[in-house]
Amino acid sequence: MSAENSAFVRGFGDLASGSGGIAWSIAGGGAVTLEGGEASPAGVDTVDPESAERWSFFAPLDDDQLQGSAVFRHITVESAKGMIVCTAIGPQGIPGHGNERTTARLRVDGEDVPYEEALISTQYEGAGDPTRFGLELWPPDADQTTRAAATRVSGSLLGGARSGGTWAGLFRCHTDGTEGLGSYLLWRA
Repeated sequence: MSAENSAFVRGFGDLASGSGGIAWSIAGGGAVTLEGGEASPAGVDTVDPESAERWSFFAPLDDDQLQGSAVFRHITVESAKGMIVCTAIGPQGIPGHGNERTTARLRVDGEDVPYEEALISTQYEGAGDPTRFGLELWPPDADQTTRAAATRVSGSLLGGARSGGTWAGLFRCHTDGTEGLGSYLLWRA
């Protein structure tokens, strides 16, 4: 599969300045930018991770994974150890997001270290847009009887907006005692 016709999610941001953006090519594509605490829909080309002074990411997606899906979540978080990337995909007819197929990895210096288990919890406002999220990430061979083994992430919304049938936002995130920026993309068929 070539990069030109692959699905992607990309983003950038700077927590200190409260600015950033997230773009995607799923379901026609779209983008959301954040400036001065205000989020607004934008063109896909306005979100250029190369222009970021701090945090940025580009995540190609496997088009085949999205075929027949009813929901897709993509969460990326800046952490002291590297970048956390978490995805969840749910087929038509699932009763809730606890039934989605979820994967996560820690990207450090260009290498991906997978987590064995990834749990996502999301708090929504009245219209169904995310306002807070949490991740609980378990490394391979971790003793799940001790809370210390998991990486925990919490995120609070800085700003988000809808573009077409997709909602995307940027979040202030806390990961194992450090603060960083995060993005959350939610697409529903």
